[in-house]
Amino acid sequence: MIIFNSNKRGFTLIELLVVVVIIGILAAVALPQYQKAVEKARMVEGITLTRKIIEAQQIYFMENGSYATFEQMSELSFDFPSVTTALGGRPATSNFSYTCSGTEGEIVVVQRLPHGTRYFLYAMPSNPTTIKCKSYATASAIEKKLCDKVYAKGTL
Repeated sequence: MIIFNSNKRGFTLIELLVVVVIIGILAAVALPQYQKAVEKARMVEGITLTRKIIEAQQIYFMENGSYATFEQMSELSFDFPSVTTALGGRPATSNFSYTCSGTEGEIVVVQRLPHGTRYFLYAMPSNPTTIKCKSYATASAIEKKLCDKVYAKGTL
């Protein structure tokens, strides 16, 4: 004699679908926050690099009466981090390229890689301690918001 147990254990298809939908909603909420945190950390790296170059430029200015140009970068009292070379022969880290002079007279330009697609940090000789940020049209919404905040405050 075979006895069938009517107490089946397991999940119904509806229960599994509800769990998958809940996980999807949580992921949709968490992913943008994660991306924002990652880009904010990268921007802090850029701001730190910009501040160090500004300090080196100010020392160079006190010694020579002018700010260093791209060709004079090796004369600055700063060990530049460099893992690669970026567009135009600029030294670069994994996230940023940097130079000591820009096309608009900036004393430092630290640009988020890839070039011309995200944003760049800079300082002008008229106010060398204030860091400004400019985003490109192709920058993400997160990058544009962070850049606007840096431009307004000089820091995150």
